[in-house]
Amino acid sequence: MERKKVGEVFHFFGHIGVAAIKLTDGSLAVGDTVQIQGPTTNLEQTVDSLQIEHGTVSNAGQGQEVGMKVRDRVREKDFVYKLVPTAEPAPAPKAPAKKAAAKKAPASKPRAKKRPTKKRTATKRTAKKRPATKRTAKKPKRAKKASRATRRKARPGSRKTRRRSR
Repeated sequence: MERKKVGEVFHFFGHIGVAAIKLTDGSLAVGDTVQIQGPTTNLEQTVDSLQIEHGTVSNAGQGQEVGMKVRDRVREKDFVYKLVPTAEPAPAPKAPAKKAAAKKAPASKPRAKKRPTKKRTATKRTAKKRPATKRTAKKPKRAKKASRATRRKARPGSRKTRRRSR
């Protein structure tokens, strides 16, 4: 199945499960199979009903805004693709195999011998230390400043004495 972009969802009505679609690149008709895809959406279904301004229509062209009943939640800016069956070319006929060539081929190929792996031995690593640069040198830590919390924040008090924020 080949997919062709036909539009984009510009609103979703959650209480009735309808997607408002702006047809920017193609047309839609009742019975078409569409795929609605976005960052968190992947929905594939057939178009059961289309509406334009609360009136039922059987097909809609490019540039129109339609409402379509959907099974799942879709989101604004999700792309709407129309799934179109691809025309597959007929497979090419196979050439007849020669019997003589089949007899010459051995039944199974001999396996190649595996190379022995070298055992690793513990060696001393002589790593050179880099000289300290401005980036790698550690800076001394600064002392923290004293907190300037207000008395109200520092001591909230009981419920009766505490101020209400509303």
